[in-house]
Amino acid sequence: MAGLASRLAERDHRVTLILLGDRSSRHDVSPRVTVIPLDCLATPTRRGWIGQRWRRLRTAIARGDRAGKSFDAVLSFCDWTNVMTLAAAWGMDIPVLVAERSNPMLQTMGRPKEWLRRRLYKRARRVICLSDDVAEYLAKTTGANTLVIHSAVDGPPESDGRAAECNGPSSSSSDSQVLRIVAMGRLEFEKGFDRLLEALAGMDPGMRDWRLTLLGDGSLRSQLQDRARHLGLDHRINMPGWVRPIWQELDGCDLFVLPSRYEGFPSALLEAMSAGLACVSVDLGGATDAIIRHGTNAWRVGNTVPELTEGLSKIMADDKLRRRLAKNAVEVKTRFGWPSMVDAYEQVLKDEVNSDGNR
Repeated sequence: MAGLASRLAERDHRVTLILLGDRSSRHDVSPRVTVIPLDCLATPTRRGWIGQRWRRLRTAIARGDRAGKSFDAVLSFCDWTNVMTLAAAWGMDIPVLVAERSNPMLQTMGRPKEWLRRRLYKRARRVICLSDDVAEYLAKTTGANTLVIHSAVDGPPESDGRAAECNGPSSSSSDSQVLRIVAMGRLEFEKGFDRLLEALAGMDPGMRDWRLTLLGDGSLRSQLQDRARHLGLDHRINMPGWVRPIWQELDGCDLFVLPSRYEGFPSALLEAMSAGLACVSVDLGGATDAIIRHGTNAWRVGNTVPELTEGLSKIMADDKLRRRLAKNAVEVKTRFGWPSMVDAYEQVLKDEVNSDGNR
């Protein structure tokens, strides 16, 4: 959302970014974007109240942009935020478009929220999905007018090379036999990092030496550290938390792994591929079908721990295969570049605004 808002603003659209949280962010936003932090998200030390979020969101939408002009359209990202935005804009003469960023077939919000989604998504002008299977599912279950727009990837700066070693336990080692593995994402259940630890622990003891850098943070950090110790892997694993930009961390790593239980559209995989890493991903249906050409630009395995173990063992043992996958991986920068994504969002926003006779 930060990237899209910034790029739309650079195309001379007046863009306001309303945040349910505070102004702090891991992502840069163009100074041409007006940012309104509502600061009403629940935190571990503060209870959230849905009514407060709804009221503040409705007020912010009704106020319009910094010039006091009504918004021509509202675009929301993420499941429950989408539901709240549709409810908050109820009765306003403003087209509302929402973007589903995960996989609602596998990630449930709970019965009350799912009930609301089924009834409110049909009120959205468009429900933008990341893959065909999600679009078909939401059209069938909610009656929504769906559209598929894939995510975009930020590639590494052109000046970046692949010389530096991956930070972590292996950074001081010059032993080329140590394979440097990286994974990244929120340390939450759906990202499947517990399964990655199990898969690595299940490999043949005779397999070449490896080190894992796990980038990200979340509620399962302590559990993952405990699990690594229980499996006897803690000396091989480094968990530096959130790191931005990520390119220096990826430089010099040999292999990226995506062990997620489910994804909307895996940005981490796109980033790793754009950095020229050989990648192993579990099969996530439409989330990976659009990205991976198995055996050509990445290696796809079944979505179980034994299959992940088997796939990792094969890729780790085959230097030639890893080099081929890494060489071909960077083509995602062309297929999933920002210009095509921004073009698609800009067009659908214009279409819905113009259908109302607005400027």
